[in-house]
Amino acid sequence: MQRTIKRAIGAAGAIAVIAGGALIAAPAAQADGQYYGAWTLTAWKIDGTVIKCPGKLPLPPPAPPIECKGGEMLELKSGYRYKTNIPAFKGKYGKGDFTVFSFPNRDYRDVVFDSDDAQDDPRAYKMKLQGTGDGLPKKMVIWLSVGRPGGEDITVKMIFRRDAN
Repeated sequence: MQRTIKRAIGAAGAIAVIAGGALIAAPAAQADGQYYGAWTLTAWKIDGTVIKCPGKLPLPPPAPPIECKGGEMLELKSGYRYKTNIPAFKGKYGKGDFTVFSFPNRDYRDVVFDSDDAQDDPRAYKMKLQGTGDGLPKKMVIWLSVGRPGGEDITVKMIFRRDAN
């Protein structure tokens, strides 16, 4: 009997935690859906070096070059779904779920992409919208910092422009 009660309490607690997490993320996305729409990758910026699309940055072997072929896009839909042909987000099918979090005292948001085909492998990035002259932002920057051997970090940014609808 006590085991059954403990299981019921544990299950109710887990449901409350999951629901609470959804409530924290959803209002931020619902309240500020300025990132919804189709975005085209225009450049990569890696520690100050800009690779405009199309373009290529050769890296020392064995690392492959970083390449921007041109025509790479990221579509963020209002139902918390995304579609892309960018390898960093793509996975096998090029679509999945995304969530945007907003924390106090930050001038950026955190965005998590969870590909439909990758089990338990969500990708988290920082995101900032820019250029809101006539309403919707015209530019979006998504980035992350990666640790290098020796302890210093490298910042990798993807720069997008909003596609005209």
